[in-house]
Amino acid sequence: MFSSLVGKLIEMSNKTSVNPGNSRATFGTRLGALAAAVGSAVGFGNIWRFPYMTGQNGGAAFLVIYVVSVLILGVPLLIAEFCIGRSAHRNVVGAFRKVAPSTHWYLVGILGLLVACLILGFYVVLSGWTLHATWQALTNTMTGDDFHSFVSSPVEPLLWTVLAIVINVAILLGGVQKGIERASNIMMPILAVLLLILVGNSFFLPEFRKGMEFLFVPDWDKVSGRTWIDAMGQAFFSLSVAMGIMVAYGSYLSDNTKIGKTALQVAGLDTLIAILAGIVIFPACFSFGVAPGEGSGLVFVTLPQVFNSMPFGWVMGLLFFLLVTLAGLTSCMSIFEVPISFLQEECHVSRRSAVIISAIWSLVLGIGCSLSMGMWSGFTINGDVLFDFLDHITARYMMPVCAFLTSLFVGWWLEREIIRNAITNWRNDSGWYLRPLIILLRTVVPVCILLIFLSGLGLL
Repeated sequence: MFSSLVGKLIEMSNKTSVNPGNSRATFGTRLGALAAAVGSAVGFGNIWRFPYMTGQNGGAAFLVIYVVSVLILGVPLLIAEFCIGRSAHRNVVGAFRKVAPSTHWYLVGILGLLVACLILGFYVVLSGWTLHATWQALTNTMTGDDFHSFVSSPVEPLLWTVLAIVINVAILLGGVQKGIERASNIMMPILAVLLLILVGNSFFLPEFRKGMEFLFVPDWDKVSGRTWIDAMGQAFFSLSVAMGIMVAYGSYLSDNTKIGKTALQVAGLDTLIAILAGIVIFPACFSFGVAPGEGSGLVFVTLPQVFNSMPFGWVMGLLFFLLVTLAGLTSCMSIFEVPISFLQEECHVSRRSAVIISAIWSLVLGIGCSLSMGMWSGFTINGDVLFDFLDHITARYMMPVCAFLTSLFVGWWLEREIIRNAITNWRNDSGWYLRPLIILLRTVVPVCILLIFLSGLGLL
């Protein structure tokens, strides 16, 4: 089956010209495109991973390095993927094939597709966990003490995983404008309002000032080589690059959307939300005697105990987990869109069938990931249960390789005219940043990604 699929890819059109008169589905408005792209970037990485990574790396110094990394690493990669998608108006595999015909660069697209498909397996499980936590907060039964028994249960987590998949399917069946864009236009403002309410609550916590000093006053003595690697890695993974999403979303951008401006807005809003999540979490940690570098259990184990210690804590807990749930759902549906667009365009199936096939795949892999936390925990791959294995193999190896090749492809190989047309809207706008973009993609970005990759291998 794989060989026949590759055969179909090789038979695709070899045209390199780009037709601005695109008849493919696009986002209806610039605001909708921005909401969808920000929704894709804002996810568990902002509200779950960023706070505990900041806590483990000394606070404000990590934040400074992270922001710099977003600008020199994340934004160029984001623009590069937008360029590929918008130039071709195709899915991640078809886009590489169209802009680089008669080459093997489409294999980078296949790698991005594979990354998205593997990430779906544990991401739907994570989404189920957040739905369960939201329900506990709503029913005032949240303690955090029962989290490990919950995830190791053979049935209950699966029911919440199925619910997460059903919600995504209901949205994705609506298509690009009536599904993804409409849902993003609703969920992202709600997410912002919830986050601002939680930030306002932080002002009244007894150790608010201490939390702010931790987040915004750098202590450079705590910076090590590990801090730099972790900050670059967080910037890299936070923007949803190297998994085909931004290529797919780039293909849905209208021909008058300014790619550079959109990329900066996405990166800026994504970073702002991560910082606001820190303002919510760190004062709470210091106010109730919780170590800010608690680790990955900070959200599901520690914070519920913190909320239970607050006056009206169940309300704050409910708002917080609604926030995490919305962030997870907006990211999850963007990951789904990668295989869906591929199945539609390369396998010539209807969107409905593509959504159902992708949902079945995520359920099968999600079952394995969920059970690996309990009754299947004895089955390991390279010492990891399936959930952790998929997380590690995608984040540490596949995504860095995909991003590394993408930066080399756009920086060194892709015709300059294609890039110029994409970022200038076919000569209708200024492309002043083309030269610095190419310099970054040729030098700084690959070096940073190589460092992240070597770190993942344990060589740094």
